Amino acid sequence: MGQFEHATLGPEVGGSLDLGWMGSRRVRLSVGLDYLSTTVDRIDTLGVRERGSVYVFTAFTDVKAMMPLVRRMTPYAGAGFGVDAVGTTISNEEIGAIYNTNVFDLHAQLGTLIRLTPQGRLRAEARVTGARVVRRYGVRLGYTWLFNSLREGVTSR
Repeated sequence: MGQFEHATLGPEVGGSLDLGWMGSRRVRLSVGLDYLSTTVDRIDTLGVRERGSVYVFTAFTDVKAMMPLVRRMTPYAGAGFGVDAVGTTISNEEIGAIYNTNVFDLHAQLGTLIRLTPQGRLRAEARVTGARVVRRYGVRLGYTWLFNSLREGVTSR
């Protein structure tokens, strides 16, 4: 789920690929794609209320620092950047110009990985994204497959 200013809470779907560790087995690199669909309700400078669908398609990369294992859970914190393609069905020229654009974003997340299989983890995450026009927050639940898996001491077998 994700939301930004003037928009309703909307569903966000996507996927990420954990590429493995870098430098330390507790630091992991991933890439991914996300799609957020929501509805914007906004008034233009003439006082005309416009309502329509807005989407945000994002390609991103991030780095996560894994904390020590707590039972079957591995908490983490991360940061990254992405490119957002933003579009709308609103035909109003002024508002359409705001939401039909491409922008860079920076994001930060906190989450936990819960061990399901030797390579597979359930992921629960809260993310804040800073981007012009679509500064947003989201909560994510998903499945992560780890390449170059976490070592004993970072996760259990």
